[in-house]
Amino acid sequence: MLGVMGTSERDKPSRRMCAGCGTRTEAAELVRLVVGPSAPFVAVDLGRRLGGRGVSVHPKKACIRSAALRGGLARALRGVAQVEPESLERMIVQQFERRARGLLSAAQRARSLAVGADAVRSALKANRGDLLIRAKDSRGRGDELARAAATLGCATATWGTKASLGDTFGRAELGVVLVMDRGIAQAVFDCLSCVEALSEDG
Repeated sequence: MLGVMGTSERDKPSRRMCAGCGTRTEAAELVRLVVGPSAPFVAVDLGRRLGGRGVSVHPKKACIRSAALRGGLARALRGVAQVEPESLERMIVQQFERRARGLLSAAQRARSLAVGADAVRSALKANRGDLLIRAKDSRGRGDELARAAATLGCATATWGTKASLGDTFGRAELGVVLVMDRGIAQAVFDCLSCVEALSEDG
């Protein structure tokens, strides 16, 4: 008989304070920014592996703006430099997109990725798929496959263009891919959700 494992104090997720809004939350929900004495002065540390002084911030425009202009990041850089919020947003988006590409490459190596409309259609017909990603300029078959995926309860996301998605896989253009691993799918979805939030106007 399987029991329910308890959570020790050591196993509980660490908590950090957002340098923008001041809310304490789980470290996994925040992005760590490492502050340095020379240009570019700030590095995005998604994996929390870099040494040096760091501050954490929600991957949201309001928190990044507050942190950069008057919050914890501004105080950490006082007398050294001022980093524009828009520059920070671009840096964070680039790192999340880099992570997403790495995760998709891992899924492909594990044969847990269908690439292209025909392969995606076959996987969906076999009731496989945890996350369908289609390029923003993908129409026709892309729309059709997204509807089919949603009907099966498969998550969907839009990201980049056919050219940029194709570049990830060494193709001239690519309209759609399907992740067939739940863990990787969730990690990619989280990355793309942050990219979308930071790419929106306002």
